Amino acid sequence: MIRLLSPLAVATLAFAAPGATAEEKGGQPSDYRPGVTVEYLYRQQIDAVYFTTWYGRLEKADGGWRDVYFETSEKFVNKGLISFNCTTAKADIGLILYSTGKYGEEADRRVVRVRFADRKIWASGRFEPLYGETPPYEFYLAARKRFCR
Repeated sequence: MIRLLSPLAVATLAFAAPGATAEEKGGQPSDYRPGVTVEYLYRQQIDAVYFTTWYGRLEKADGGWRDVYFETSEKFVNKGLISFNCTTAKADIGLILYSTGKYGEEADRRVVRVRFADRKIWASGRFEPLYGETPPYEFYLAARKRFCR
């Protein structure tokens, strides 16, 4: 279930994997939200040369639910929110996507729900509502690992 999210910022701890690069350590200023810090979550290899680095921050924790803001600003622009449940593995995953539009603008908003039955299709890159330059399944796994502790 996708819920409307408040702009309330929730403090998060910086996460750096062993051997992390400088950009992966700690946070960095958001490219789309002044005064907001995002942290490295996942690097998506596109082909032999190109990649997309996904950043995020915990926006809201409510019981098992996590609402995570995400963005990338490299070759393709992505920003939005992903909502998932840390305690109920079969719960739907909700995404609010803003692509190149202004973050939070109703006119630029696209909502996608990923049912449990659709996760294998999403993981294989064949989930039609998330074709192209949208959050990959591996990004969801990285966000879940980081924010479901």
